[in-house]
Amino acid sequence: MDQMSNVAMSVLVNRYYNKGTAFTEKERRDNGILGRLPPRVETLEQQVSRAMDQLDKFEKPIEKYVHLNSIHSGNVTLYYAILQNYPEKMLPIVYTPTVGEACQKFGSIFVRERGLYLSSCYRSEFPACIEDSRYTDVDIIVVTDGSRILGLGDLGANGMGISVGKCALYVVGAGLRPRRVLPVLLDCGTNTESIRNDPYYLGQPIPRVNDETFFGCLDDFMETAAKKWPTAVIQFEDFSNNHCFDMLERYRNKYRCFNDDIQGTGAVVSSGFVSGMEASGIAPPKHRVVVFGAGSAAAGVVDSICKLVAYRTGVPEADVCKCFYLVDTKGLVTTTRGDELAAHKVRFARTEISAEESKKLTTLRDVVNFVKPTAFLGLGGVGPVLDKEMVNVMMSVTEKPLIFPLSNPTSKAECNPVEVYQWTNGNAIIASGSPFPSVTVNGKVCKPSQGNNLYVFPGLGLGVSLAQPETISDDIILAASARLQDLLSPEDRAEGALYPSLTRIRWVSLEIATAVIEKCQELGVGAKNIPTDRASILKYVEARMWQPAYGAEGKDNIV
Repeated sequence: MDQMSNVAMSVLVNRYYNKGTAFTEKERRDNGILGRLPPRVETLEQQVSRAMDQLDKFEKPIEKYVHLNSIHSGNVTLYYAILQNYPEKMLPIVYTPTVGEACQKFGSIFVRERGLYLSSCYRSEFPACIEDSRYTDVDIIVVTDGSRILGLGDLGANGMGISVGKCALYVVGAGLRPRRVLPVLLDCGTNTESIRNDPYYLGQPIPRVNDETFFGCLDDFMETAAKKWPTAVIQFEDFSNNHCFDMLERYRNKYRCFNDDIQGTGAVVSSGFVSGMEASGIAPPKHRVVVFGAGSAAAGVVDSICKLVAYRTGVPEADVCKCFYLVDTKGLVTTTRGDELAAHKVRFARTEISAEESKKLTTLRDVVNFVKPTAFLGLGGVGPVLDKEMVNVMMSVTEKPLIFPLSNPTSKAECNPVEVYQWTNGNAIIASGSPFPSVTVNGKVCKPSQGNNLYVFPGLGLGVSLAQPETISDDIILAASARLQDLLSPEDRAEGALYPSLTRIRWVSLEIATAVIEKCQELGVGAKNIPTDRASILKYVEARMWQPAYGAEGKDNIV
């Protein structure tokens, strides 16, 4: 193949540089591709318009997801222009709820590789794999082992869809550069037999490796990644409960990392929940909150709410913790029910419940009837559990119950917000994990807010990547959560919203990143070469947020 053919191949096949029909006539001549494209030269806006027409012809969200993947495989700039111009339509496609189905079908809809696959079977070659990845500069790494994908369980290597989706949200939500976000799959097998037997499964068809091998692989990855990309932020995503807390403790004081399921979810939900508490008319310490689920997300959420309430009100954090009643598969989490509690549950276990009472509190209904809660947090991931009868119990003690069915995808939500609004005459204060439609009750339009992690993790990652603290402390996470709550305008509150509109996610991420940098400067842990006044920090951050564009600007920004 001659040199001109090599050039033609590179610009049309390299998804980061390909412009498709937007190549000018001169660019086509210079690159030897004049006859490789239809003669009309289009703008990026025209390409986006055609792509949206194509997407609108697909009926099923998963079909839209596949088509978007095919666009990304050929033209990264066009892909992100579509997402950024139509966030309300596209974010539910590239992430929740559609990403759950995409992960389940990952092998059968696979088009082209994205990211880095590291399998335990060639653990000794991790350094070579990372070096060969050709990711020379990386700001954000999202890594999963697929062991607990949303509420869908152990999907093994299919979980790569989660890392890919989160990296896309970093670009759309906070302007990270596409080639500087790296999705990673740590393939350590899967305990889901049906997946191992799937002829299209692309991972190792083996049961999960033991803990010694798992942590050995993770240790090797963390060490090698930190050496290759010393300024990168590493985000842990959808690791199983038996590993995620140990992982966080193992690495948080050594590497620039955080767990989105524990800390990201906690930061987002706590912001909306504290705003909801204020809207309910009940002082935060006087709420009684039943939490369905006691895994990593639940523990992270409750911990974050306690910290944010203490920060906002001055009430001791230990006193705020007394408002929460966690429910796991055995019932109310207490110190008297006779089992050994996982370490992350001990802090929130009820101590005043007798052993005899504990035996009677084995279901969610039992706990709701006993506690008579003012608020409900759903983080169990098993589907609908909160019914009209239980909601009526809540209505007997408060006119405005807080109800947060947060499990993803939609099928795993603890209740349907539309029904809850109808049961409560439109008075419930609701935030869900997946998007749900609005409903009109007694002439009032009721629309649930969405407690989407997108509100925090992109801005957090951007701020940390710019400030470069050696580690990510709880104070930094709290600063992000508090700033998110501050972004809720009087108009938002008047409409019953608990979060700003996702159409403003770039502005939200800009503010979150600024808050992170300010906190790092206050703590003296980074951001030494960044301006110190708020207005200048905002300008500094905004100038570093990538925008999908062709030409010199677009090319510079994808390197």
